[in-house]
Amino acid sequence: MYHTIGLAIFITLSYFAFAAKHPLKLRSNYFKNGKGHPIPVVHQDTRFRRFTNGKEVSDEGSRRFGNSPYLVKNGKHHEVVISQPSHVKEFFSQDGSDHQKLHDCNMGSFFARSLGSCVGVQNGTKWRTTRSHLETHFSFSSAASMVEDTRRTIEQWAQNLPEDTEIGQKMSQGFQIDAVTACRQLPFRLIAMALYGPMFSEPMFARLWGLNSLHEQMTYVTFLSRWAATRLYRWFPTKANATLKNFEEQFKEFNLELIERGRKAGVAFPVESMYQAVEEGKVDMTSFLQSIDEILFTNIDVTSSMFAYCLINLGRQLGIQNSLRKEVREKPCTSDVFRYIQDENTLLHQVYLEILRNSPPAWFSLPELTAKDKTIGGYLIPAATPVIIDVRRLNQESPVWAPDGTAFRPDRWSSISKVDARYSLYGYGLGPRKCLGKNFALMMIKLLIITVLEQYHLGAGVETKIRRDTWTCTPDSLVSFEKLV
Repeated sequence: MYHTIGLAIFITLSYFAFAAKHPLKLRSNYFKNGKGHPIPVVHQDTRFRRFTNGKEVSDEGSRRFGNSPYLVKNGKHHEVVISQPSHVKEFFSQDGSDHQKLHDCNMGSFFARSLGSCVGVQNGTKWRTTRSHLETHFSFSSAASMVEDTRRTIEQWAQNLPEDTEIGQKMSQGFQIDAVTACRQLPFRLIAMALYGPMFSEPMFARLWGLNSLHEQMTYVTFLSRWAATRLYRWFPTKANATLKNFEEQFKEFNLELIERGRKAGVAFPVESMYQAVEEGKVDMTSFLQSIDEILFTNIDVTSSMFAYCLINLGRQLGIQNSLRKEVREKPCTSDVFRYIQDENTLLHQVYLEILRNSPPAWFSLPELTAKDKTIGGYLIPAATPVIIDVRRLNQESPVWAPDGTAFRPDRWSSISKVDARYSLYGYGLGPRKCLGKNFALMMIKLLIITVLEQYHLGAGVETKIRRDTWTCTPDSLVSFEKLV
């Protein structure tokens, strides 16, 4: 009898041990195709490799499994990787508006603490409420109202660039500088101007830039620290925990102080308007602060990389650069620059789209959960499964871009419609939850291109290295600026 009981206990424990180690293999028909074959799996953990060695992770999936969806490990989680437009369409069909985001994006405790309440990872009613108090300030009309201020700021940046202390080498007619270094403050300044409006000043910008130094330390830990991802980490007296606490206290104080000053002066500005939702009990304080953090600090890595890729791609393609400069000079930019920015039938717009397509700022998207059971690439995927998109492969290897998807060729857009590219371009996200700042990003990138080409001739090397110390596809490349006469 005891032998039988002992055997039963052993079998039960063995089952749960196997289930813990191989959770996906015990789900009858899930993660299998119509022939009963299981979905391919990359067993090596990609938790950090997807950021530091994203190209290698992408290439491994392509080499081993072709165009098939496959599973990767992200710490203790499994995620489905898709890279084909047909699979993206299947992923978003029928339930796209009901997809869920994870409050820690499967990145662990430190992410949840620093960004787990921001609008980008909220769901349902809470997401709709928070977003409704933000999106009015990032609408198309809001972007239009900022055009002149944005252009003046970029022009001032371009004029001051020769005096940048980070310039690597001065030449007879110009200078060389790392592309990201050249752009390190510009998008941050522009977004701060959009958020704080008339309250923006050089002293307040200096305070924000000081906070950005703290935030850079936090971001590194958030995405690239194994120990900080654990739940126990918050209870230890670490530098990262102290930095997070310091940032949160200072950023809260900064915003409340500015809101109070603005109200006393009778000055309205976007952050003050957003804060009214906190006072009305519609948005909590943490969501308010972390959403501004997401817009201003966290996304700065993405925006500065996109600015840098503008310079690199145009510096490398001299024929395109010259043709675009000719178009810029022929357009009535001074009197009606916004109309030019709006116009989608221009070389400027084609260059903009090609930069989004060919130089994505991230190797893989952050995970998004299916809302219901569905078939993707022939495999039955259960509801609540995290799915990530191989952005590089989708943006460069979709049949829509054949036969030269890796080439920077803006004129391809003269024969490709939005419908053609719908599931083949991961620009500001896919599905109903696209990036809140897409209108501002379009305006800033196009104005950057216009302004730089009006003042400089750009040059860049043939190859671009990618840094491995950040969570984005951050280029490591020198760009030469030669002043136009």
